[in-house]
Amino acid sequence: MPDQVYQLKSASIDDCLALRAHFSNLNEVTRWGGEGFHYPLQKHAFLQKLLLPDTQSFVLYRGKQQVGFGQLCARFGRHHLARLLIFPRFRGQGLSQALLQGLLSLALGQNKRLEFSLYVFLSNEIAMNSYLKVGFTPAEQPGAVRDDLAFMTLSPAQAQTYLQHHTTATLQQHNAVTFSKLS
Repeated sequence: MPDQVYQLKSASIDDCLALRAHFSNLNEVTRWGGEGFHYPLQKHAFLQKLLLPDTQSFVLYRGKQQVGFGQLCARFGRHHLARLLIFPRFRGQGLSQALLQGLLSLALGQNKRLEFSLYVFLSNEIAMNSYLKVGFTPAEQPGAVRDDLAFMTLSPAQAQTYLQHHTTATLQQHNAVTFSKLS
């Protein structure tokens, strides 16, 4: 039985700028977005670092309320998930699974043959466990190896199987997906 209806929509510039409110120091923004951000987060520099070529940004809605953010990137010959964020006041509600389900659905709609990948800080156990729950597994890092990061991958078949067992009523339109997450 579905518990909530979610929608993942393309993020506007205003949506992207609003992300700055979720970070109170450089460590928080670096843990989320990687190196190269400066704190305090200046409008133009933040957008320049966030809105990279071959990167699509999305906002997760539960009903009419924004609850998260994530990006799909064309990197490493894969659908690369990046800068995943459940807004602080909504954490602990299983919304990371909904965010991942939406991003996987959109990516598979674009190309069903590409693998998925993401990086996660090894110290971020909550995120790591969320990705493992979906079926991501640690893999060899492309390029320079970082001891503080895990590179994880997921096959398209695993993504499709996960979605079949965990979502229902998926409706894709342009750069948005509406779905229900199964309990």
